[in-house]
Amino acid sequence: MKIHSFVPLGLGVLLALPLAAHADPLSVFQPTQIKAISVTPTDARALQALPPLEAFGAVRGTRSPAVDEVGTAGEAAQDAGFALRLPGNVPAALANQVHYQVTQRAKTTFTFDKVKAAAWARQHKVALTALPAGLDGATYTATLEPIAIVTYGTQPHKREHGVRRGTFLAVMQAPVPTVTASGASLHTLAEWFAAQPGVPRSLVAQIRAIGDPTQTLPIPIRFDKQTATKVTVDGVQGLAIGDETGIGSTIVWTKAGKLYAVGGTFAQSQVLGLAETLK
Repeated sequence: MKIHSFVPLGLGVLLALPLAAHADPLSVFQPTQIKAISVTPTDARALQALPPLEAFGAVRGTRSPAVDEVGTAGEAAQDAGFALRLPGNVPAALANQVHYQVTQRAKTTFTFDKVKAAAWARQHKVALTALPAGLDGATYTATLEPIAIVTYGTQPHKREHGVRRGTFLAVMQAPVPTVTASGASLHTLAEWFAAQPGVPRSLVAQIRAIGDPTQTLPIPIRFDKQTATKVTVDGVQGLAIGDETGIGSTIVWTKAGKLYAVGGTFAQSQVLGLAETLK
């Protein structure tokens, strides 16, 4: 449950959007619900073996936003650009160990280049499917607004026998990311990538089955290491994610254009109770 584990959650959203989106090319992704997507160990290995995005075009902008630490909730809100919602009943033992961190705004642009894609395919002896009209030169821009992360307690660290010790609570909140397209639609890009060799068919099928991707945020779950359960939180449907040890959990949801995550070294019921006190 380290701070840095929350930053990839936001970045993971950016990676998931092109795979799922098929709305209007200039539409804004604003999900109102969360859905777990099962990723098997085989899927994970297959995804890790896929070529980098640079193999198919030019990537510009921020890949991993910097994280700044500030002294107060007010400063964090000012840097983030929105009012923070904080839990109302943090255990006293944790409340006096609080830290505020804010990521910087990140904007990443990808422009597809058929010449670059063909060169990579020849070099690796891979037969790519034919390019659809308009994909060459199409540009996709993903924007991740500042993420505010408030942590309480001591971040877990490994001790003897690899067991993590420490009591920890973290609250993450940020506006949902946006993705825009110029040229071929996001749906065109997603369908072409989904058809390439090495992309797990089962994962593609799950994402396609979501329905309207502008309304649903897919969260990849390794069910060999994690659990995922639908819950009601903050008046909406969210997702409770637990680890294989049963001693840590995270509640994730979206509401009013914001993405929230509350997690820590507590049982699911305790984390859910803390999430319900955000104000």
